Amino acid sequence: MSARVFARSLVLLVLTFIGIMVFWYFFSPRQGEADGTIIDLNEDNPYSSLYIPSFTLVDRNGEEFDESFLDGKYTVVDFFYTSCPLICPAMTATMREIQDATSDTELQLLSVSIDPEVDTPEVMDRYAGGFQAQPERWKFGRGTEEMTQILLMGVGFELDALELRDGFRYIDHPGSLLLVGPDRHVIKLYRYSDADEVRALIEKARELAG
Repeated sequence: MSARVFARSLVLLVLTFIGIMVFWYFFSPRQGEADGTIIDLNEDNPYSSLYIPSFTLVDRNGEEFDESFLDGKYTVVDFFYTSCPLICPAMTATMREIQDATSDTELQLLSVSIDPEVDTPEVMDRYAGGFQAQPERWKFGRGTEEMTQILLMGVGFELDALELRDGFRYIDHPGSLLLVGPDRHVIKLYRYSDADEVRALIEKARELAG
C-alpha cells in the first residue's frame, strides 16, 4: 500500500470515528431529559447538587414560613398552580395519596405555587381543602416570582413563560415529586404519574420518616 493510499484511508477512518461520536452525542438518550431536569444522573450520588435554598413563603392562612419548616424533617415537595388544567390536579392527588399512606409517620409535604399572582392564600386554601390536605403535615406556599425561580433553580428546574391556550393558562413546570432530607438536600426525584415510582417513594419515606 502506497503512502498516499494509507494516508487517505487513515483520514477516512478518523472522519468516520468523529462522525459516530457526534451522532452519539446529539442523538443518544440522556438521563434526566424526559422530565425536564437539568441534572447529571450518575449512580454514585445522582442528586448531590440539588438543594432547597433558604426561602420565605406565605401559606394558605396568609402566614409567612421559611426553610426551617424543612429543617430536621423528611419532606415531599412539589410545584403546582391552582389553575393548572391537567398535570397539577393529578400530581396533587398523588400527594394526597402519599399523605394518607404515611399518616403514621413524621413525613411532611410541601406544595409550592409557581403562580403567586393568582394563587392567593384564599385560593390555595380552597384548593388544598378540595384534596383534604392536613394543614399540620402538608403546607401550601407562595412567594414572589423571584423566590419561585430561586427555589426551582436550586432543585435543577427552570420555569418557562406562561402560555394561554384554549382559554387555559399553561405554565410548563416540573412534574416530579422531590423527597427532601433533613438537611434540605434532595434524596431522589419521583414521577408522580408512575405508580411504581410512587410506591417506591412511599416505601422510602416510611423507611426514613417512620
